[in-house]
Amino acid sequence: MRLHRLPRQGTFVAPIQQDAFREFKVYDKTRQPAAWTSLVGPTQCAVFLKDVKTANPLATDGSEIAHLGDCRFLLFDHLEDARAFCEAQVQRHPFMCCEIFDAEGKAKPPLLVIMHPTAARKDELSATWVKRRKVVAIASLVAAGGLFFTDWRSEYELLWPSLLAVNLLPLGLRLLYWNTASAERSRTQAKRLAEHLQREKEPNRKFNEIR
Repeated sequence: MRLHRLPRQGTFVAPIQQDAFREFKVYDKTRQPAAWTSLVGPTQCAVFLKDVKTANPLATDGSEIAHLGDCRFLLFDHLEDARAFCEAQVQRHPFMCCEIFDAEGKAKPPLLVIMHPTAARKDELSATWVKRRKVVAIASLVAAGGLFFTDWRSEYELLWPSLLAVNLLPLGLRLLYWNTASAERSRTQAKRLAEHLQREKEPNRKFNEIR
């Protein structure tokens, strides 16, 4: 799934390059304007760290941030630097989830969500869960059809097959819709990701043209 860029098991964990990012408070009353998105340029990206299970904010060392006012985000000039940093982080801290946002902030879903493979397999938007929902949906719809047919053959004397089918039918349709919505979200994210990378290239292209 495009939202998850997963590092391979056993991948070498490179040391964190502190000069690759700058760290800022998410909530800073002294900042004008106060919104953290004001610090993120069109070609930059912001990384937020959180616990996979609790969604509580984390520091770069994996420790939990207790006070809301202490929440921080990491500002990167290049998406690939942010991606590499996040992949290294989840190798160090498998319980950590890294979300990469563009200048639009949290008004839209993150450009990338990076988790350790062990955590990603449990995520409801992962390929594993998409496949499971598809199997259950198809099985539910087929079973509903069979139950309706069984009740029809009995001239509706049984009734319970139809009652069960009425419950299975919306379940199957709901799961298929869930997968369709997830696929559409992935396509939208892929488009936004490509657009962001293109914006990063534009300044370099214009600079080379001037030279």
